[in-house]
Amino acid sequence: MEPKFSIELSCDQHTDSRKGQTMKQRLYRFRALAAVLAALTLSGPATAGEQVPFKGQSSGVVTTVGFDPVAGIVYVHGVGEGEATHLGHFSVTGDVKIHLATGIVLGTYTLTAANGDMLFLTMSGGGTDPTHGFGTFTFVGGTGRFQGATGSYQQTIAFAAQGLPGTSQTIPYTEVLEGTISSGHQ
Repeated sequence: MEPKFSIELSCDQHTDSRKGQTMKQRLYRFRALAAVLAALTLSGPATAGEQVPFKGQSSGVVTTVGFDPVAGIVYVHGVGEGEATHLGHFSVTGDVKIHLATGIVLGTYTLTAANGDMLFLTMSGGGTDPTHGFGTFTFVGGTGRFQGATGSYQQTIAFAAQGLPGTSQTIPYTEVLEGTISSGHQ
């Protein structure tokens, strides 16, 4: 009986050895998976959400494209070009509504980089006098390297002349931009 016992013991040792090896492999795989998940979790949103300075200037023209005398709203379209950090040379288009009773200006803008990547913005602002204004622009997304962009900037703008409600005019402008941006992804 002794040899049989020795064979059974050998079998048990072999089974224990296999179980131990399987457990070690599973533990190694689990540790590797945990390390990969931790790296992805820590590197993704932390770097993508980093706000960096955004500064620039542009110039162009604004054109009155409509007037609603009942609502007291002037509709304006703007086009121009400029230079900005993280954007380089860009073109800008925007459409705004000027509420004459309150002086509130609301609009949407698109900044397009030389390579075609775009930044989409909303804005609210007002005038400080008939030829100067201000605005807060908020990045609400984009395309290419600006997909998922966030942040905002302050605008100060100067017009070459005073516009008159109800008339179709084209007026030159210059503006300065300063704020922060996150590109959305790296």
